[in-house]
Amino acid sequence: MSEVIEANQKDARNAGAATDRARSGSGSLVIDHVGITFTARRDNKRYRAIKDVSFEVRENEFSCVVGPSGCGKSSLLLAVAGLIPISHGAMSFAGTKIVSPERDRAVVFQSSSLLPWRTVLANVTYGLEMMKVRKREARERSHRVIELVGLKGFEGHYPHELSGGMQQRVNLARALVVDPQLLLMDEPFAALDAQTREVMQTELLRIWGQMRKSVMFVTHQIDEAVFLGDRVVVLSKGPGTIIDDIVEVNFPRPRTDEIKRTPEFLALVDRIWDCIRGGASVSP
Repeated sequence: MSEVIEANQKDARNAGAATDRARSGSGSLVIDHVGITFTARRDNKRYRAIKDVSFEVRENEFSCVVGPSGCGKSSLLLAVAGLIPISHGAMSFAGTKIVSPERDRAVVFQSSSLLPWRTVLANVTYGLEMMKVRKREARERSHRVIELVGLKGFEGHYPHELSGGMQQRVNLARALVVDPQLLLMDEPFAALDAQTREVMQTELLRIWGQMRKSVMFVTHQIDEAVFLGDRVVVLSKGPGTIIDDIVEVNFPRPRTDEIKRTPEFLALVDRIWDCIRGGASVSP
């Protein structure tokens, strides 16, 4: 691992310059001085979730967003999906302003939310049915993606017959089958046990290595972000803003679990922890 020690010290310091570079990239996500504010129903007061955040997810890059509870990570992801509005700033993907959900973006949530009356195959084909894809083509595409996520042979099973990890594989397949350019993942492994979570991290990298999508991955787990990501965006305690630098992760790919036990990996995890502790208190 000595060849990556020096590389792991690099940062992307200039968000403005990064934004300019991203505007020329056909598959880049640009988040430019974005703020998100809600009106709370209980007291009708304004609540600011995100404050002046700028970064990019480059084409085919795996970017992770970490930060303490309540820092606005999920809100930012939902805004990128076009599901909630921003209060100021701008966002664009592949050069097009984000104003609503579009087929170029797909979301994988923490809960698999599978339709219990549908089989694995029928759950995966659901999005294609909504897109009016011909039945034969939808089934062929779904079979390919089901095999890709490691569920070949389970096409006829129902959600209650699957483990939590298998349900999340179906959830991922459902997003991938519509062939999005940008995959948005909101703590998809948070509800899994520790062992299954580690397996799913490795499986996700395998799948991403074959499909090579741009990914924005939100997580509380710093070691998960370092293992998965090309870069890690660190947000402060809410209202979230970027703390210091965006951290480059230059470990070579493909990555295996062994990398998590190296001094270089642990040093990078500690560095991000120190960044969070220095920038804000961390919720328990």
